[in-house]
Amino acid sequence: MFNGIKKILLMTGILGLLLNFLALSSWAGEKVHLTFDHYYDHAELTRALKALQQAYPQMMKVISLGKSYQGRDIWGVILNNPKTGPAEHKPGYYIDGNIHGNEIQGTEVVLYTIWYLLKNYGQTELATRLLDEKAFYFIPTMNPDSRDWYIHKAADPNSPRSGLIPYDNDRDGVADEDGPEDLNGDGSITLMRKRVPNGNMKPHPDDPRILIPVRPGEKGEYILLGLEGIDNDGDGLVNEDGPGGYDMNRNYGFNWQPDYVQRGAGPYPFCFPETKATRDFLLAHPNIMGAQNFHNSGGMILRGPGAKNIGHPPLADRRVYDEIGKKGERILPGYRYMIIYKDLYSVYGGSVDFIYNVLGAYTFSNELDMDYSSIWREMGRAGSSARGEKSPEDEELQRWQRYQQMLDEMFYHDRVLLGEQYTDWQPYKHPLYGDIEIGGVKKFGRRVSPL
Repeated sequence: MFNGIKKILLMTGILGLLLNFLALSSWAGEKVHLTFDHYYDHAELTRALKALQQAYPQMMKVISLGKSYQGRDIWGVILNNPKTGPAEHKPGYYIDGNIHGNEIQGTEVVLYTIWYLLKNYGQTELATRLLDEKAFYFIPTMNPDSRDWYIHKAADPNSPRSGLIPYDNDRDGVADEDGPEDLNGDGSITLMRKRVPNGNMKPHPDDPRILIPVRPGEKGEYILLGLEGIDNDGDGLVNEDGPGGYDMNRNYGFNWQPDYVQRGAGPYPFCFPETKATRDFLLAHPNIMGAQNFHNSGGMILRGPGAKNIGHPPLADRRVYDEIGKKGERILPGYRYMIIYKDLYSVYGGSVDFIYNVLGAYTFSNELDMDYSSIWREMGRAGSSARGEKSPEDEELQRWQRYQQMLDEMFYHDRVLLGEQYTDWQPYKHPLYGDIEIGGVKKFGRRVSPL
């Protein structure tokens, strides 16, 4: 069962040794040494950008595009060789990351790209030609508030996705008053479950840490109660109004739709300081010809349209998109080239559609791989619903595939992450639910773990 996983782990180990060797061999010539074995919080990201700017003052410009809601600088970066002409006279390429606070690895990809281009200028033909002939525009993190929350505070793998402007999600007149709490003190927000006589869940027969739904007529042992937390406001509900509650990638001013059409869109386009700063940076550089947004949900190369009502790009543009997208599939094993509304879900007011339709720049959104999603794909059981594929007609086969995914994920947690991103179920006395158990995957366990 695990032969495919073992093969991948062996290949990953060999690749890791090779990359370490290459990294060590290149340190001697670096002006700024950055490591990519952890996630950079806002303070460390700021220091890294300032160090690079100091080391390459002619090639790199760092500017504050504005302040986030909590007052952090939203950094913009411009790379260009001024000896071959001003940036605005060259074709430009724009790259950003981390518009969703929990999708954190996009920032490291953007920072690595900046660092790689600078340190290899004059060393490799490609990097030299790119900076001589093109201009590059970057926003390493578009959501610095939630990124720092995710790194430093207790969080679950999927939140905070929003920015941190208080939102009254339960419409009781108070904002952000009842979010999750780290009840067991493990630094993450995991799950709560309760043993009951007639539950709708039962332990997986091959791994009791995993709960699976019972079939009709079966007797369950547990119910899932959701994320860790208590009823802070006394309304009988738990975790119904956590931090934020909106989606900055639904707040752009092309094909925007109000909140009742698409939850999280905000009261009007570009109402958030982060999206407004990004818009102004983009519009200030009309030479941008292409763009890349980095997200983090597992192996996708996405292009617009985000919604069917927009209509498809002209044929000439579709041919360009298809050529680049298919090359991306060859370069990135396991990634799939997809159309957002057709193969994933509808997005109104997204950055991909804004950049393409307003700036006229070919725009992609890469959903970067997570720790274990590549293993699922290699074993032929890669979360088909997450990639827009139709479910198998045979429900039993679909059920078996999902259960195998659960087992594979736990194997990965045990053998690769060494249990560091999983908390075993532990008893807890809850003020509302009584005797429960708390446990499950920690916040980095469904991203790329910094271990």
